[in-house]
Amino acid sequence: MKQRLCVSATAVGAALVLAMTGCSSSTGASSQSKDKLVWSMWISGSADKAAWQKVADSVGENGGAEVTVQGSPFNDYWTKLRTQLGTGSAPCIVTVQSLRAANYTDVLRPIDEYAKKAGTKLDEFDTTALDGMKVDGKLYALPYDTGPMLMFYNKDLFEKVGAQTPKPGWTVAEFEAAAAKFKAAGKTMFGTTVEDLNLESMILGYNGGRIVTADGRLDPGNAKFAEGIDWVSSLVKKGEATQASSEPTADNNAFVSQDVGMYIDGPWSLLDQKAKAKFPVGVTTMPKSGSGPSTFSAGSGFGISKQCAYPEQAYHAIETMTSEKVLTSLAQQGRAFPGRTAAQKAWFDNAGIDDAESVFAVAQKDSTPLPGNKQSDQLQQLLVQYGIQAVNGQSSGARTMKSIAGQLAR
Repeated sequence: MKQRLCVSATAVGAALVLAMTGCSSSTGASSQSKDKLVWSMWISGSADKAAWQKVADSVGENGGAEVTVQGSPFNDYWTKLRTQLGTGSAPCIVTVQSLRAANYTDVLRPIDEYAKKAGTKLDEFDTTALDGMKVDGKLYALPYDTGPMLMFYNKDLFEKVGAQTPKPGWTVAEFEAAAAKFKAAGKTMFGTTVEDLNLESMILGYNGGRIVTADGRLDPGNAKFAEGIDWVSSLVKKGEATQASSEPTADNNAFVSQDVGMYIDGPWSLLDQKAKAKFPVGVTTMPKSGSGPSTFSAGSGFGISKQCAYPEQAYHAIETMTSEKVLTSLAQQGRAFPGRTAAQKAWFDNAGIDDAESVFAVAQKDSTPLPGNKQSDQLQQLLVQYGIQAVNGQSSGARTMKSIAGQLAR
């Protein structure tokens, strides 16, 4: 999903992006054939590109076209999409993030008929992963990863300050009690963020507030969501949480450097964070206070551009790229929590984190997909622009959401 990555994100997922680095008409649709296809993926460096090229190579090894991966870093990926599409040079295969899929249905092919013709067993995919790739009931991508938003925590710090170890299904009251223990010990427990999926998951668990409704409509005037922002702000004011930052990796960097005891992230980032941390990493569910879902889920997948002249060959490619064999390999590398249920055990075996499987079971059962919306990108930008002020105590949640609503209406 999101490669704050992630996987981010966000992660964190999750929408679709076509990378522009090194892209021109010579690398896009005009240069492709049924035997040679280009796939666009967010790529953070040469090692990342090499790993994803192996996924692309699996297509040719399975009797399909030669697939070449191209891309750019995650944060650049989104801003360059429309420009590339406008040049008529879009790759055939594109990476779709569930949060932003709705933004690009005008340039993506629904793949339901291709899946039916190919006899793809869609029930072998995680239900939340598959639902995240749908917009208005139509399927736009096959998911390669998925997952509910979770809380990663520093086991040593929790023990050091005398806070109770957070168990799956813990409550907001238990979260606040642990935060008070950290403060009493002169430590900060929570790394704050205004990233859309992360902040929205935190507030969903707190009081059920949401600014994207279950059917994908924006509801920036949602009173509960504004109250949720005020709650997060109260944690910052009490010194139990860090101030929000416009830097999307500030919270996970603070976690790795042991400046905070926990933060929100997706399973796509867990093994990478575990490798960076010089302390034992634990994982738990989002704290909740009600009976509804406690967190949002998101993921990413592979779709087909409308500009692609070879959609059947492209579908064969994405079917191979999301096969159990390929997703098991990605799980073993720690690159993705697989969108196929049969490949998920490989991820848990590789994780080596106590109780991870039971935590995920609780989190997935208690999660709901965060629908995309055609204004998702704008909403995220506005949350960063205005949400920081609210979380850091410079404005109220209600005033902040009113400002955001005004901007979205323009």
